[in-house]
Amino acid sequence: MVSPVALGIVAIVFAVCFMTLHGYQDRPPFAEEANIAWHIALGHGFRSPMDASPAAPASAWSAPLYPAVIAAAYRIFGIGSPAAVTALMLLNAVFFGMIVVGTARLATLIFGSQVPGLLAAGLLAVHPLFLFYMADFWDGFMSLAIFVWLTVAAMWLGHVGRISRLNAGAIGVSMGLLALTNASYVVCFPVLLYLAFRPLSARGWISAAIACAACLVVISPWTIRNYEQFGRLIPVRTGSGIQFWIGNAPVSQGWLDAKAFAVHPYVNPIERQSLLTLGEPAYDDLAFERFKAGFFSSPFEYFADCLRRSMYLLVGDPASPTDFPLLFNWEWRGVFWDGLLLNASVAILGVGGMIASRRFRYPQRGLPVLAAGAALPFIVTAVTDRYSLPLRWLLVLYAAACLWMLVRLRRDVLLTTAPAER
Repeated sequence: MVSPVALGIVAIVFAVCFMTLHGYQDRPPFAEEANIAWHIALGHGFRSPMDASPAAPASAWSAPLYPAVIAAAYRIFGIGSPAAVTALMLLNAVFFGMIVVGTARLATLIFGSQVPGLLAAGLLAVHPLFLFYMADFWDGFMSLAIFVWLTVAAMWLGHVGRISRLNAGAIGVSMGLLALTNASYVVCFPVLLYLAFRPLSARGWISAAIACAACLVVISPWTIRNYEQFGRLIPVRTGSGIQFWIGNAPVSQGWLDAKAFAVHPYVNPIERQSLLTLGEPAYDDLAFERFKAGFFSSPFEYFADCLRRSMYLLVGDPASPTDFPLLFNWEWRGVFWDGLLLNASVAILGVGGMIASRRFRYPQRGLPVLAAGAALPFIVTAVTDRYSLPLRWLLVLYAAACLWMLVRLRRDVLLTTAPAER
């Protein structure tokens, strides 16, 4: 029996060693979330990442929690300093440890054995996607760690049936924190509530309502701030219209490659000036109108993009696997291509694991639906590898379980046939 504490320590040490050996200081925080953090650290407030001046417009470009984390590191250790980057690296290592331990715990809840979880931990430690984003100072690993443990908590509550107002409130607070880290996970919240509070008796509905209320309480200060700044309801962040626009024809074919980012306001000076002039909400509306114009001119192309994105979420983009790293000159140019075969294998084994788990009646309680929910926002908008982290985490879990079930099945067959052979 492997202790969760020991497993977590091993995972954290592994992550620290891996990031140190692969030059995490060469990939410091950059782009929008880091720019917002720079504003916060200097006392400007949560201001536009497209404008470096102290009087930059107020922003809701990103969910607030991870920029606040970067800003805290900057305030303590110095803006952009090696010590600040090291602190963020150590935090990412802790997030990786949380992901690994949560994966092992979830596997034990479902399959009654630590083996699938340990196999999944091994896959996470060699999977190029997770290795790459381990040293990516964006909200990816922080939000994934929260999502993993929120899933574990929901599955545990559904398994033991310990529904209480305190537990429901804790689930709701966790959902609120996840939404304030990465708003795309909101699509998964109904599934998580179902996992935690089924069967949906009167008591279950009351618990789900308490969780929703707690979630809204956590989110509401940020939503109120956005309303005061922009004069309209923005629950967490702007940007959905931009994702629809740059993720679809004629700008792109679903994948956020260099062609798509060429019109992104962070890269394109004309679009950036338009955003700063109009303001984020109005520019987002404009981007969505551009998407609608493209959709009505060629609706079938949009559905083709959605089908392509479904494939991209599973295996990445085989046509141009290095476009996103090359755009920012990262020195990891082979990592996505090297992982393409692994991505396909994990996807096949993961889906096979879901089917086999149902066949052998392991208590999945809707986890495959959760996987679909994690993918849905990006199927209809735009995708790059970072967006696939929650889906591929679940696929890694099920791929490990599939291998475990295959070994057990082979062993059972051998045990059954051995006496006859003798």
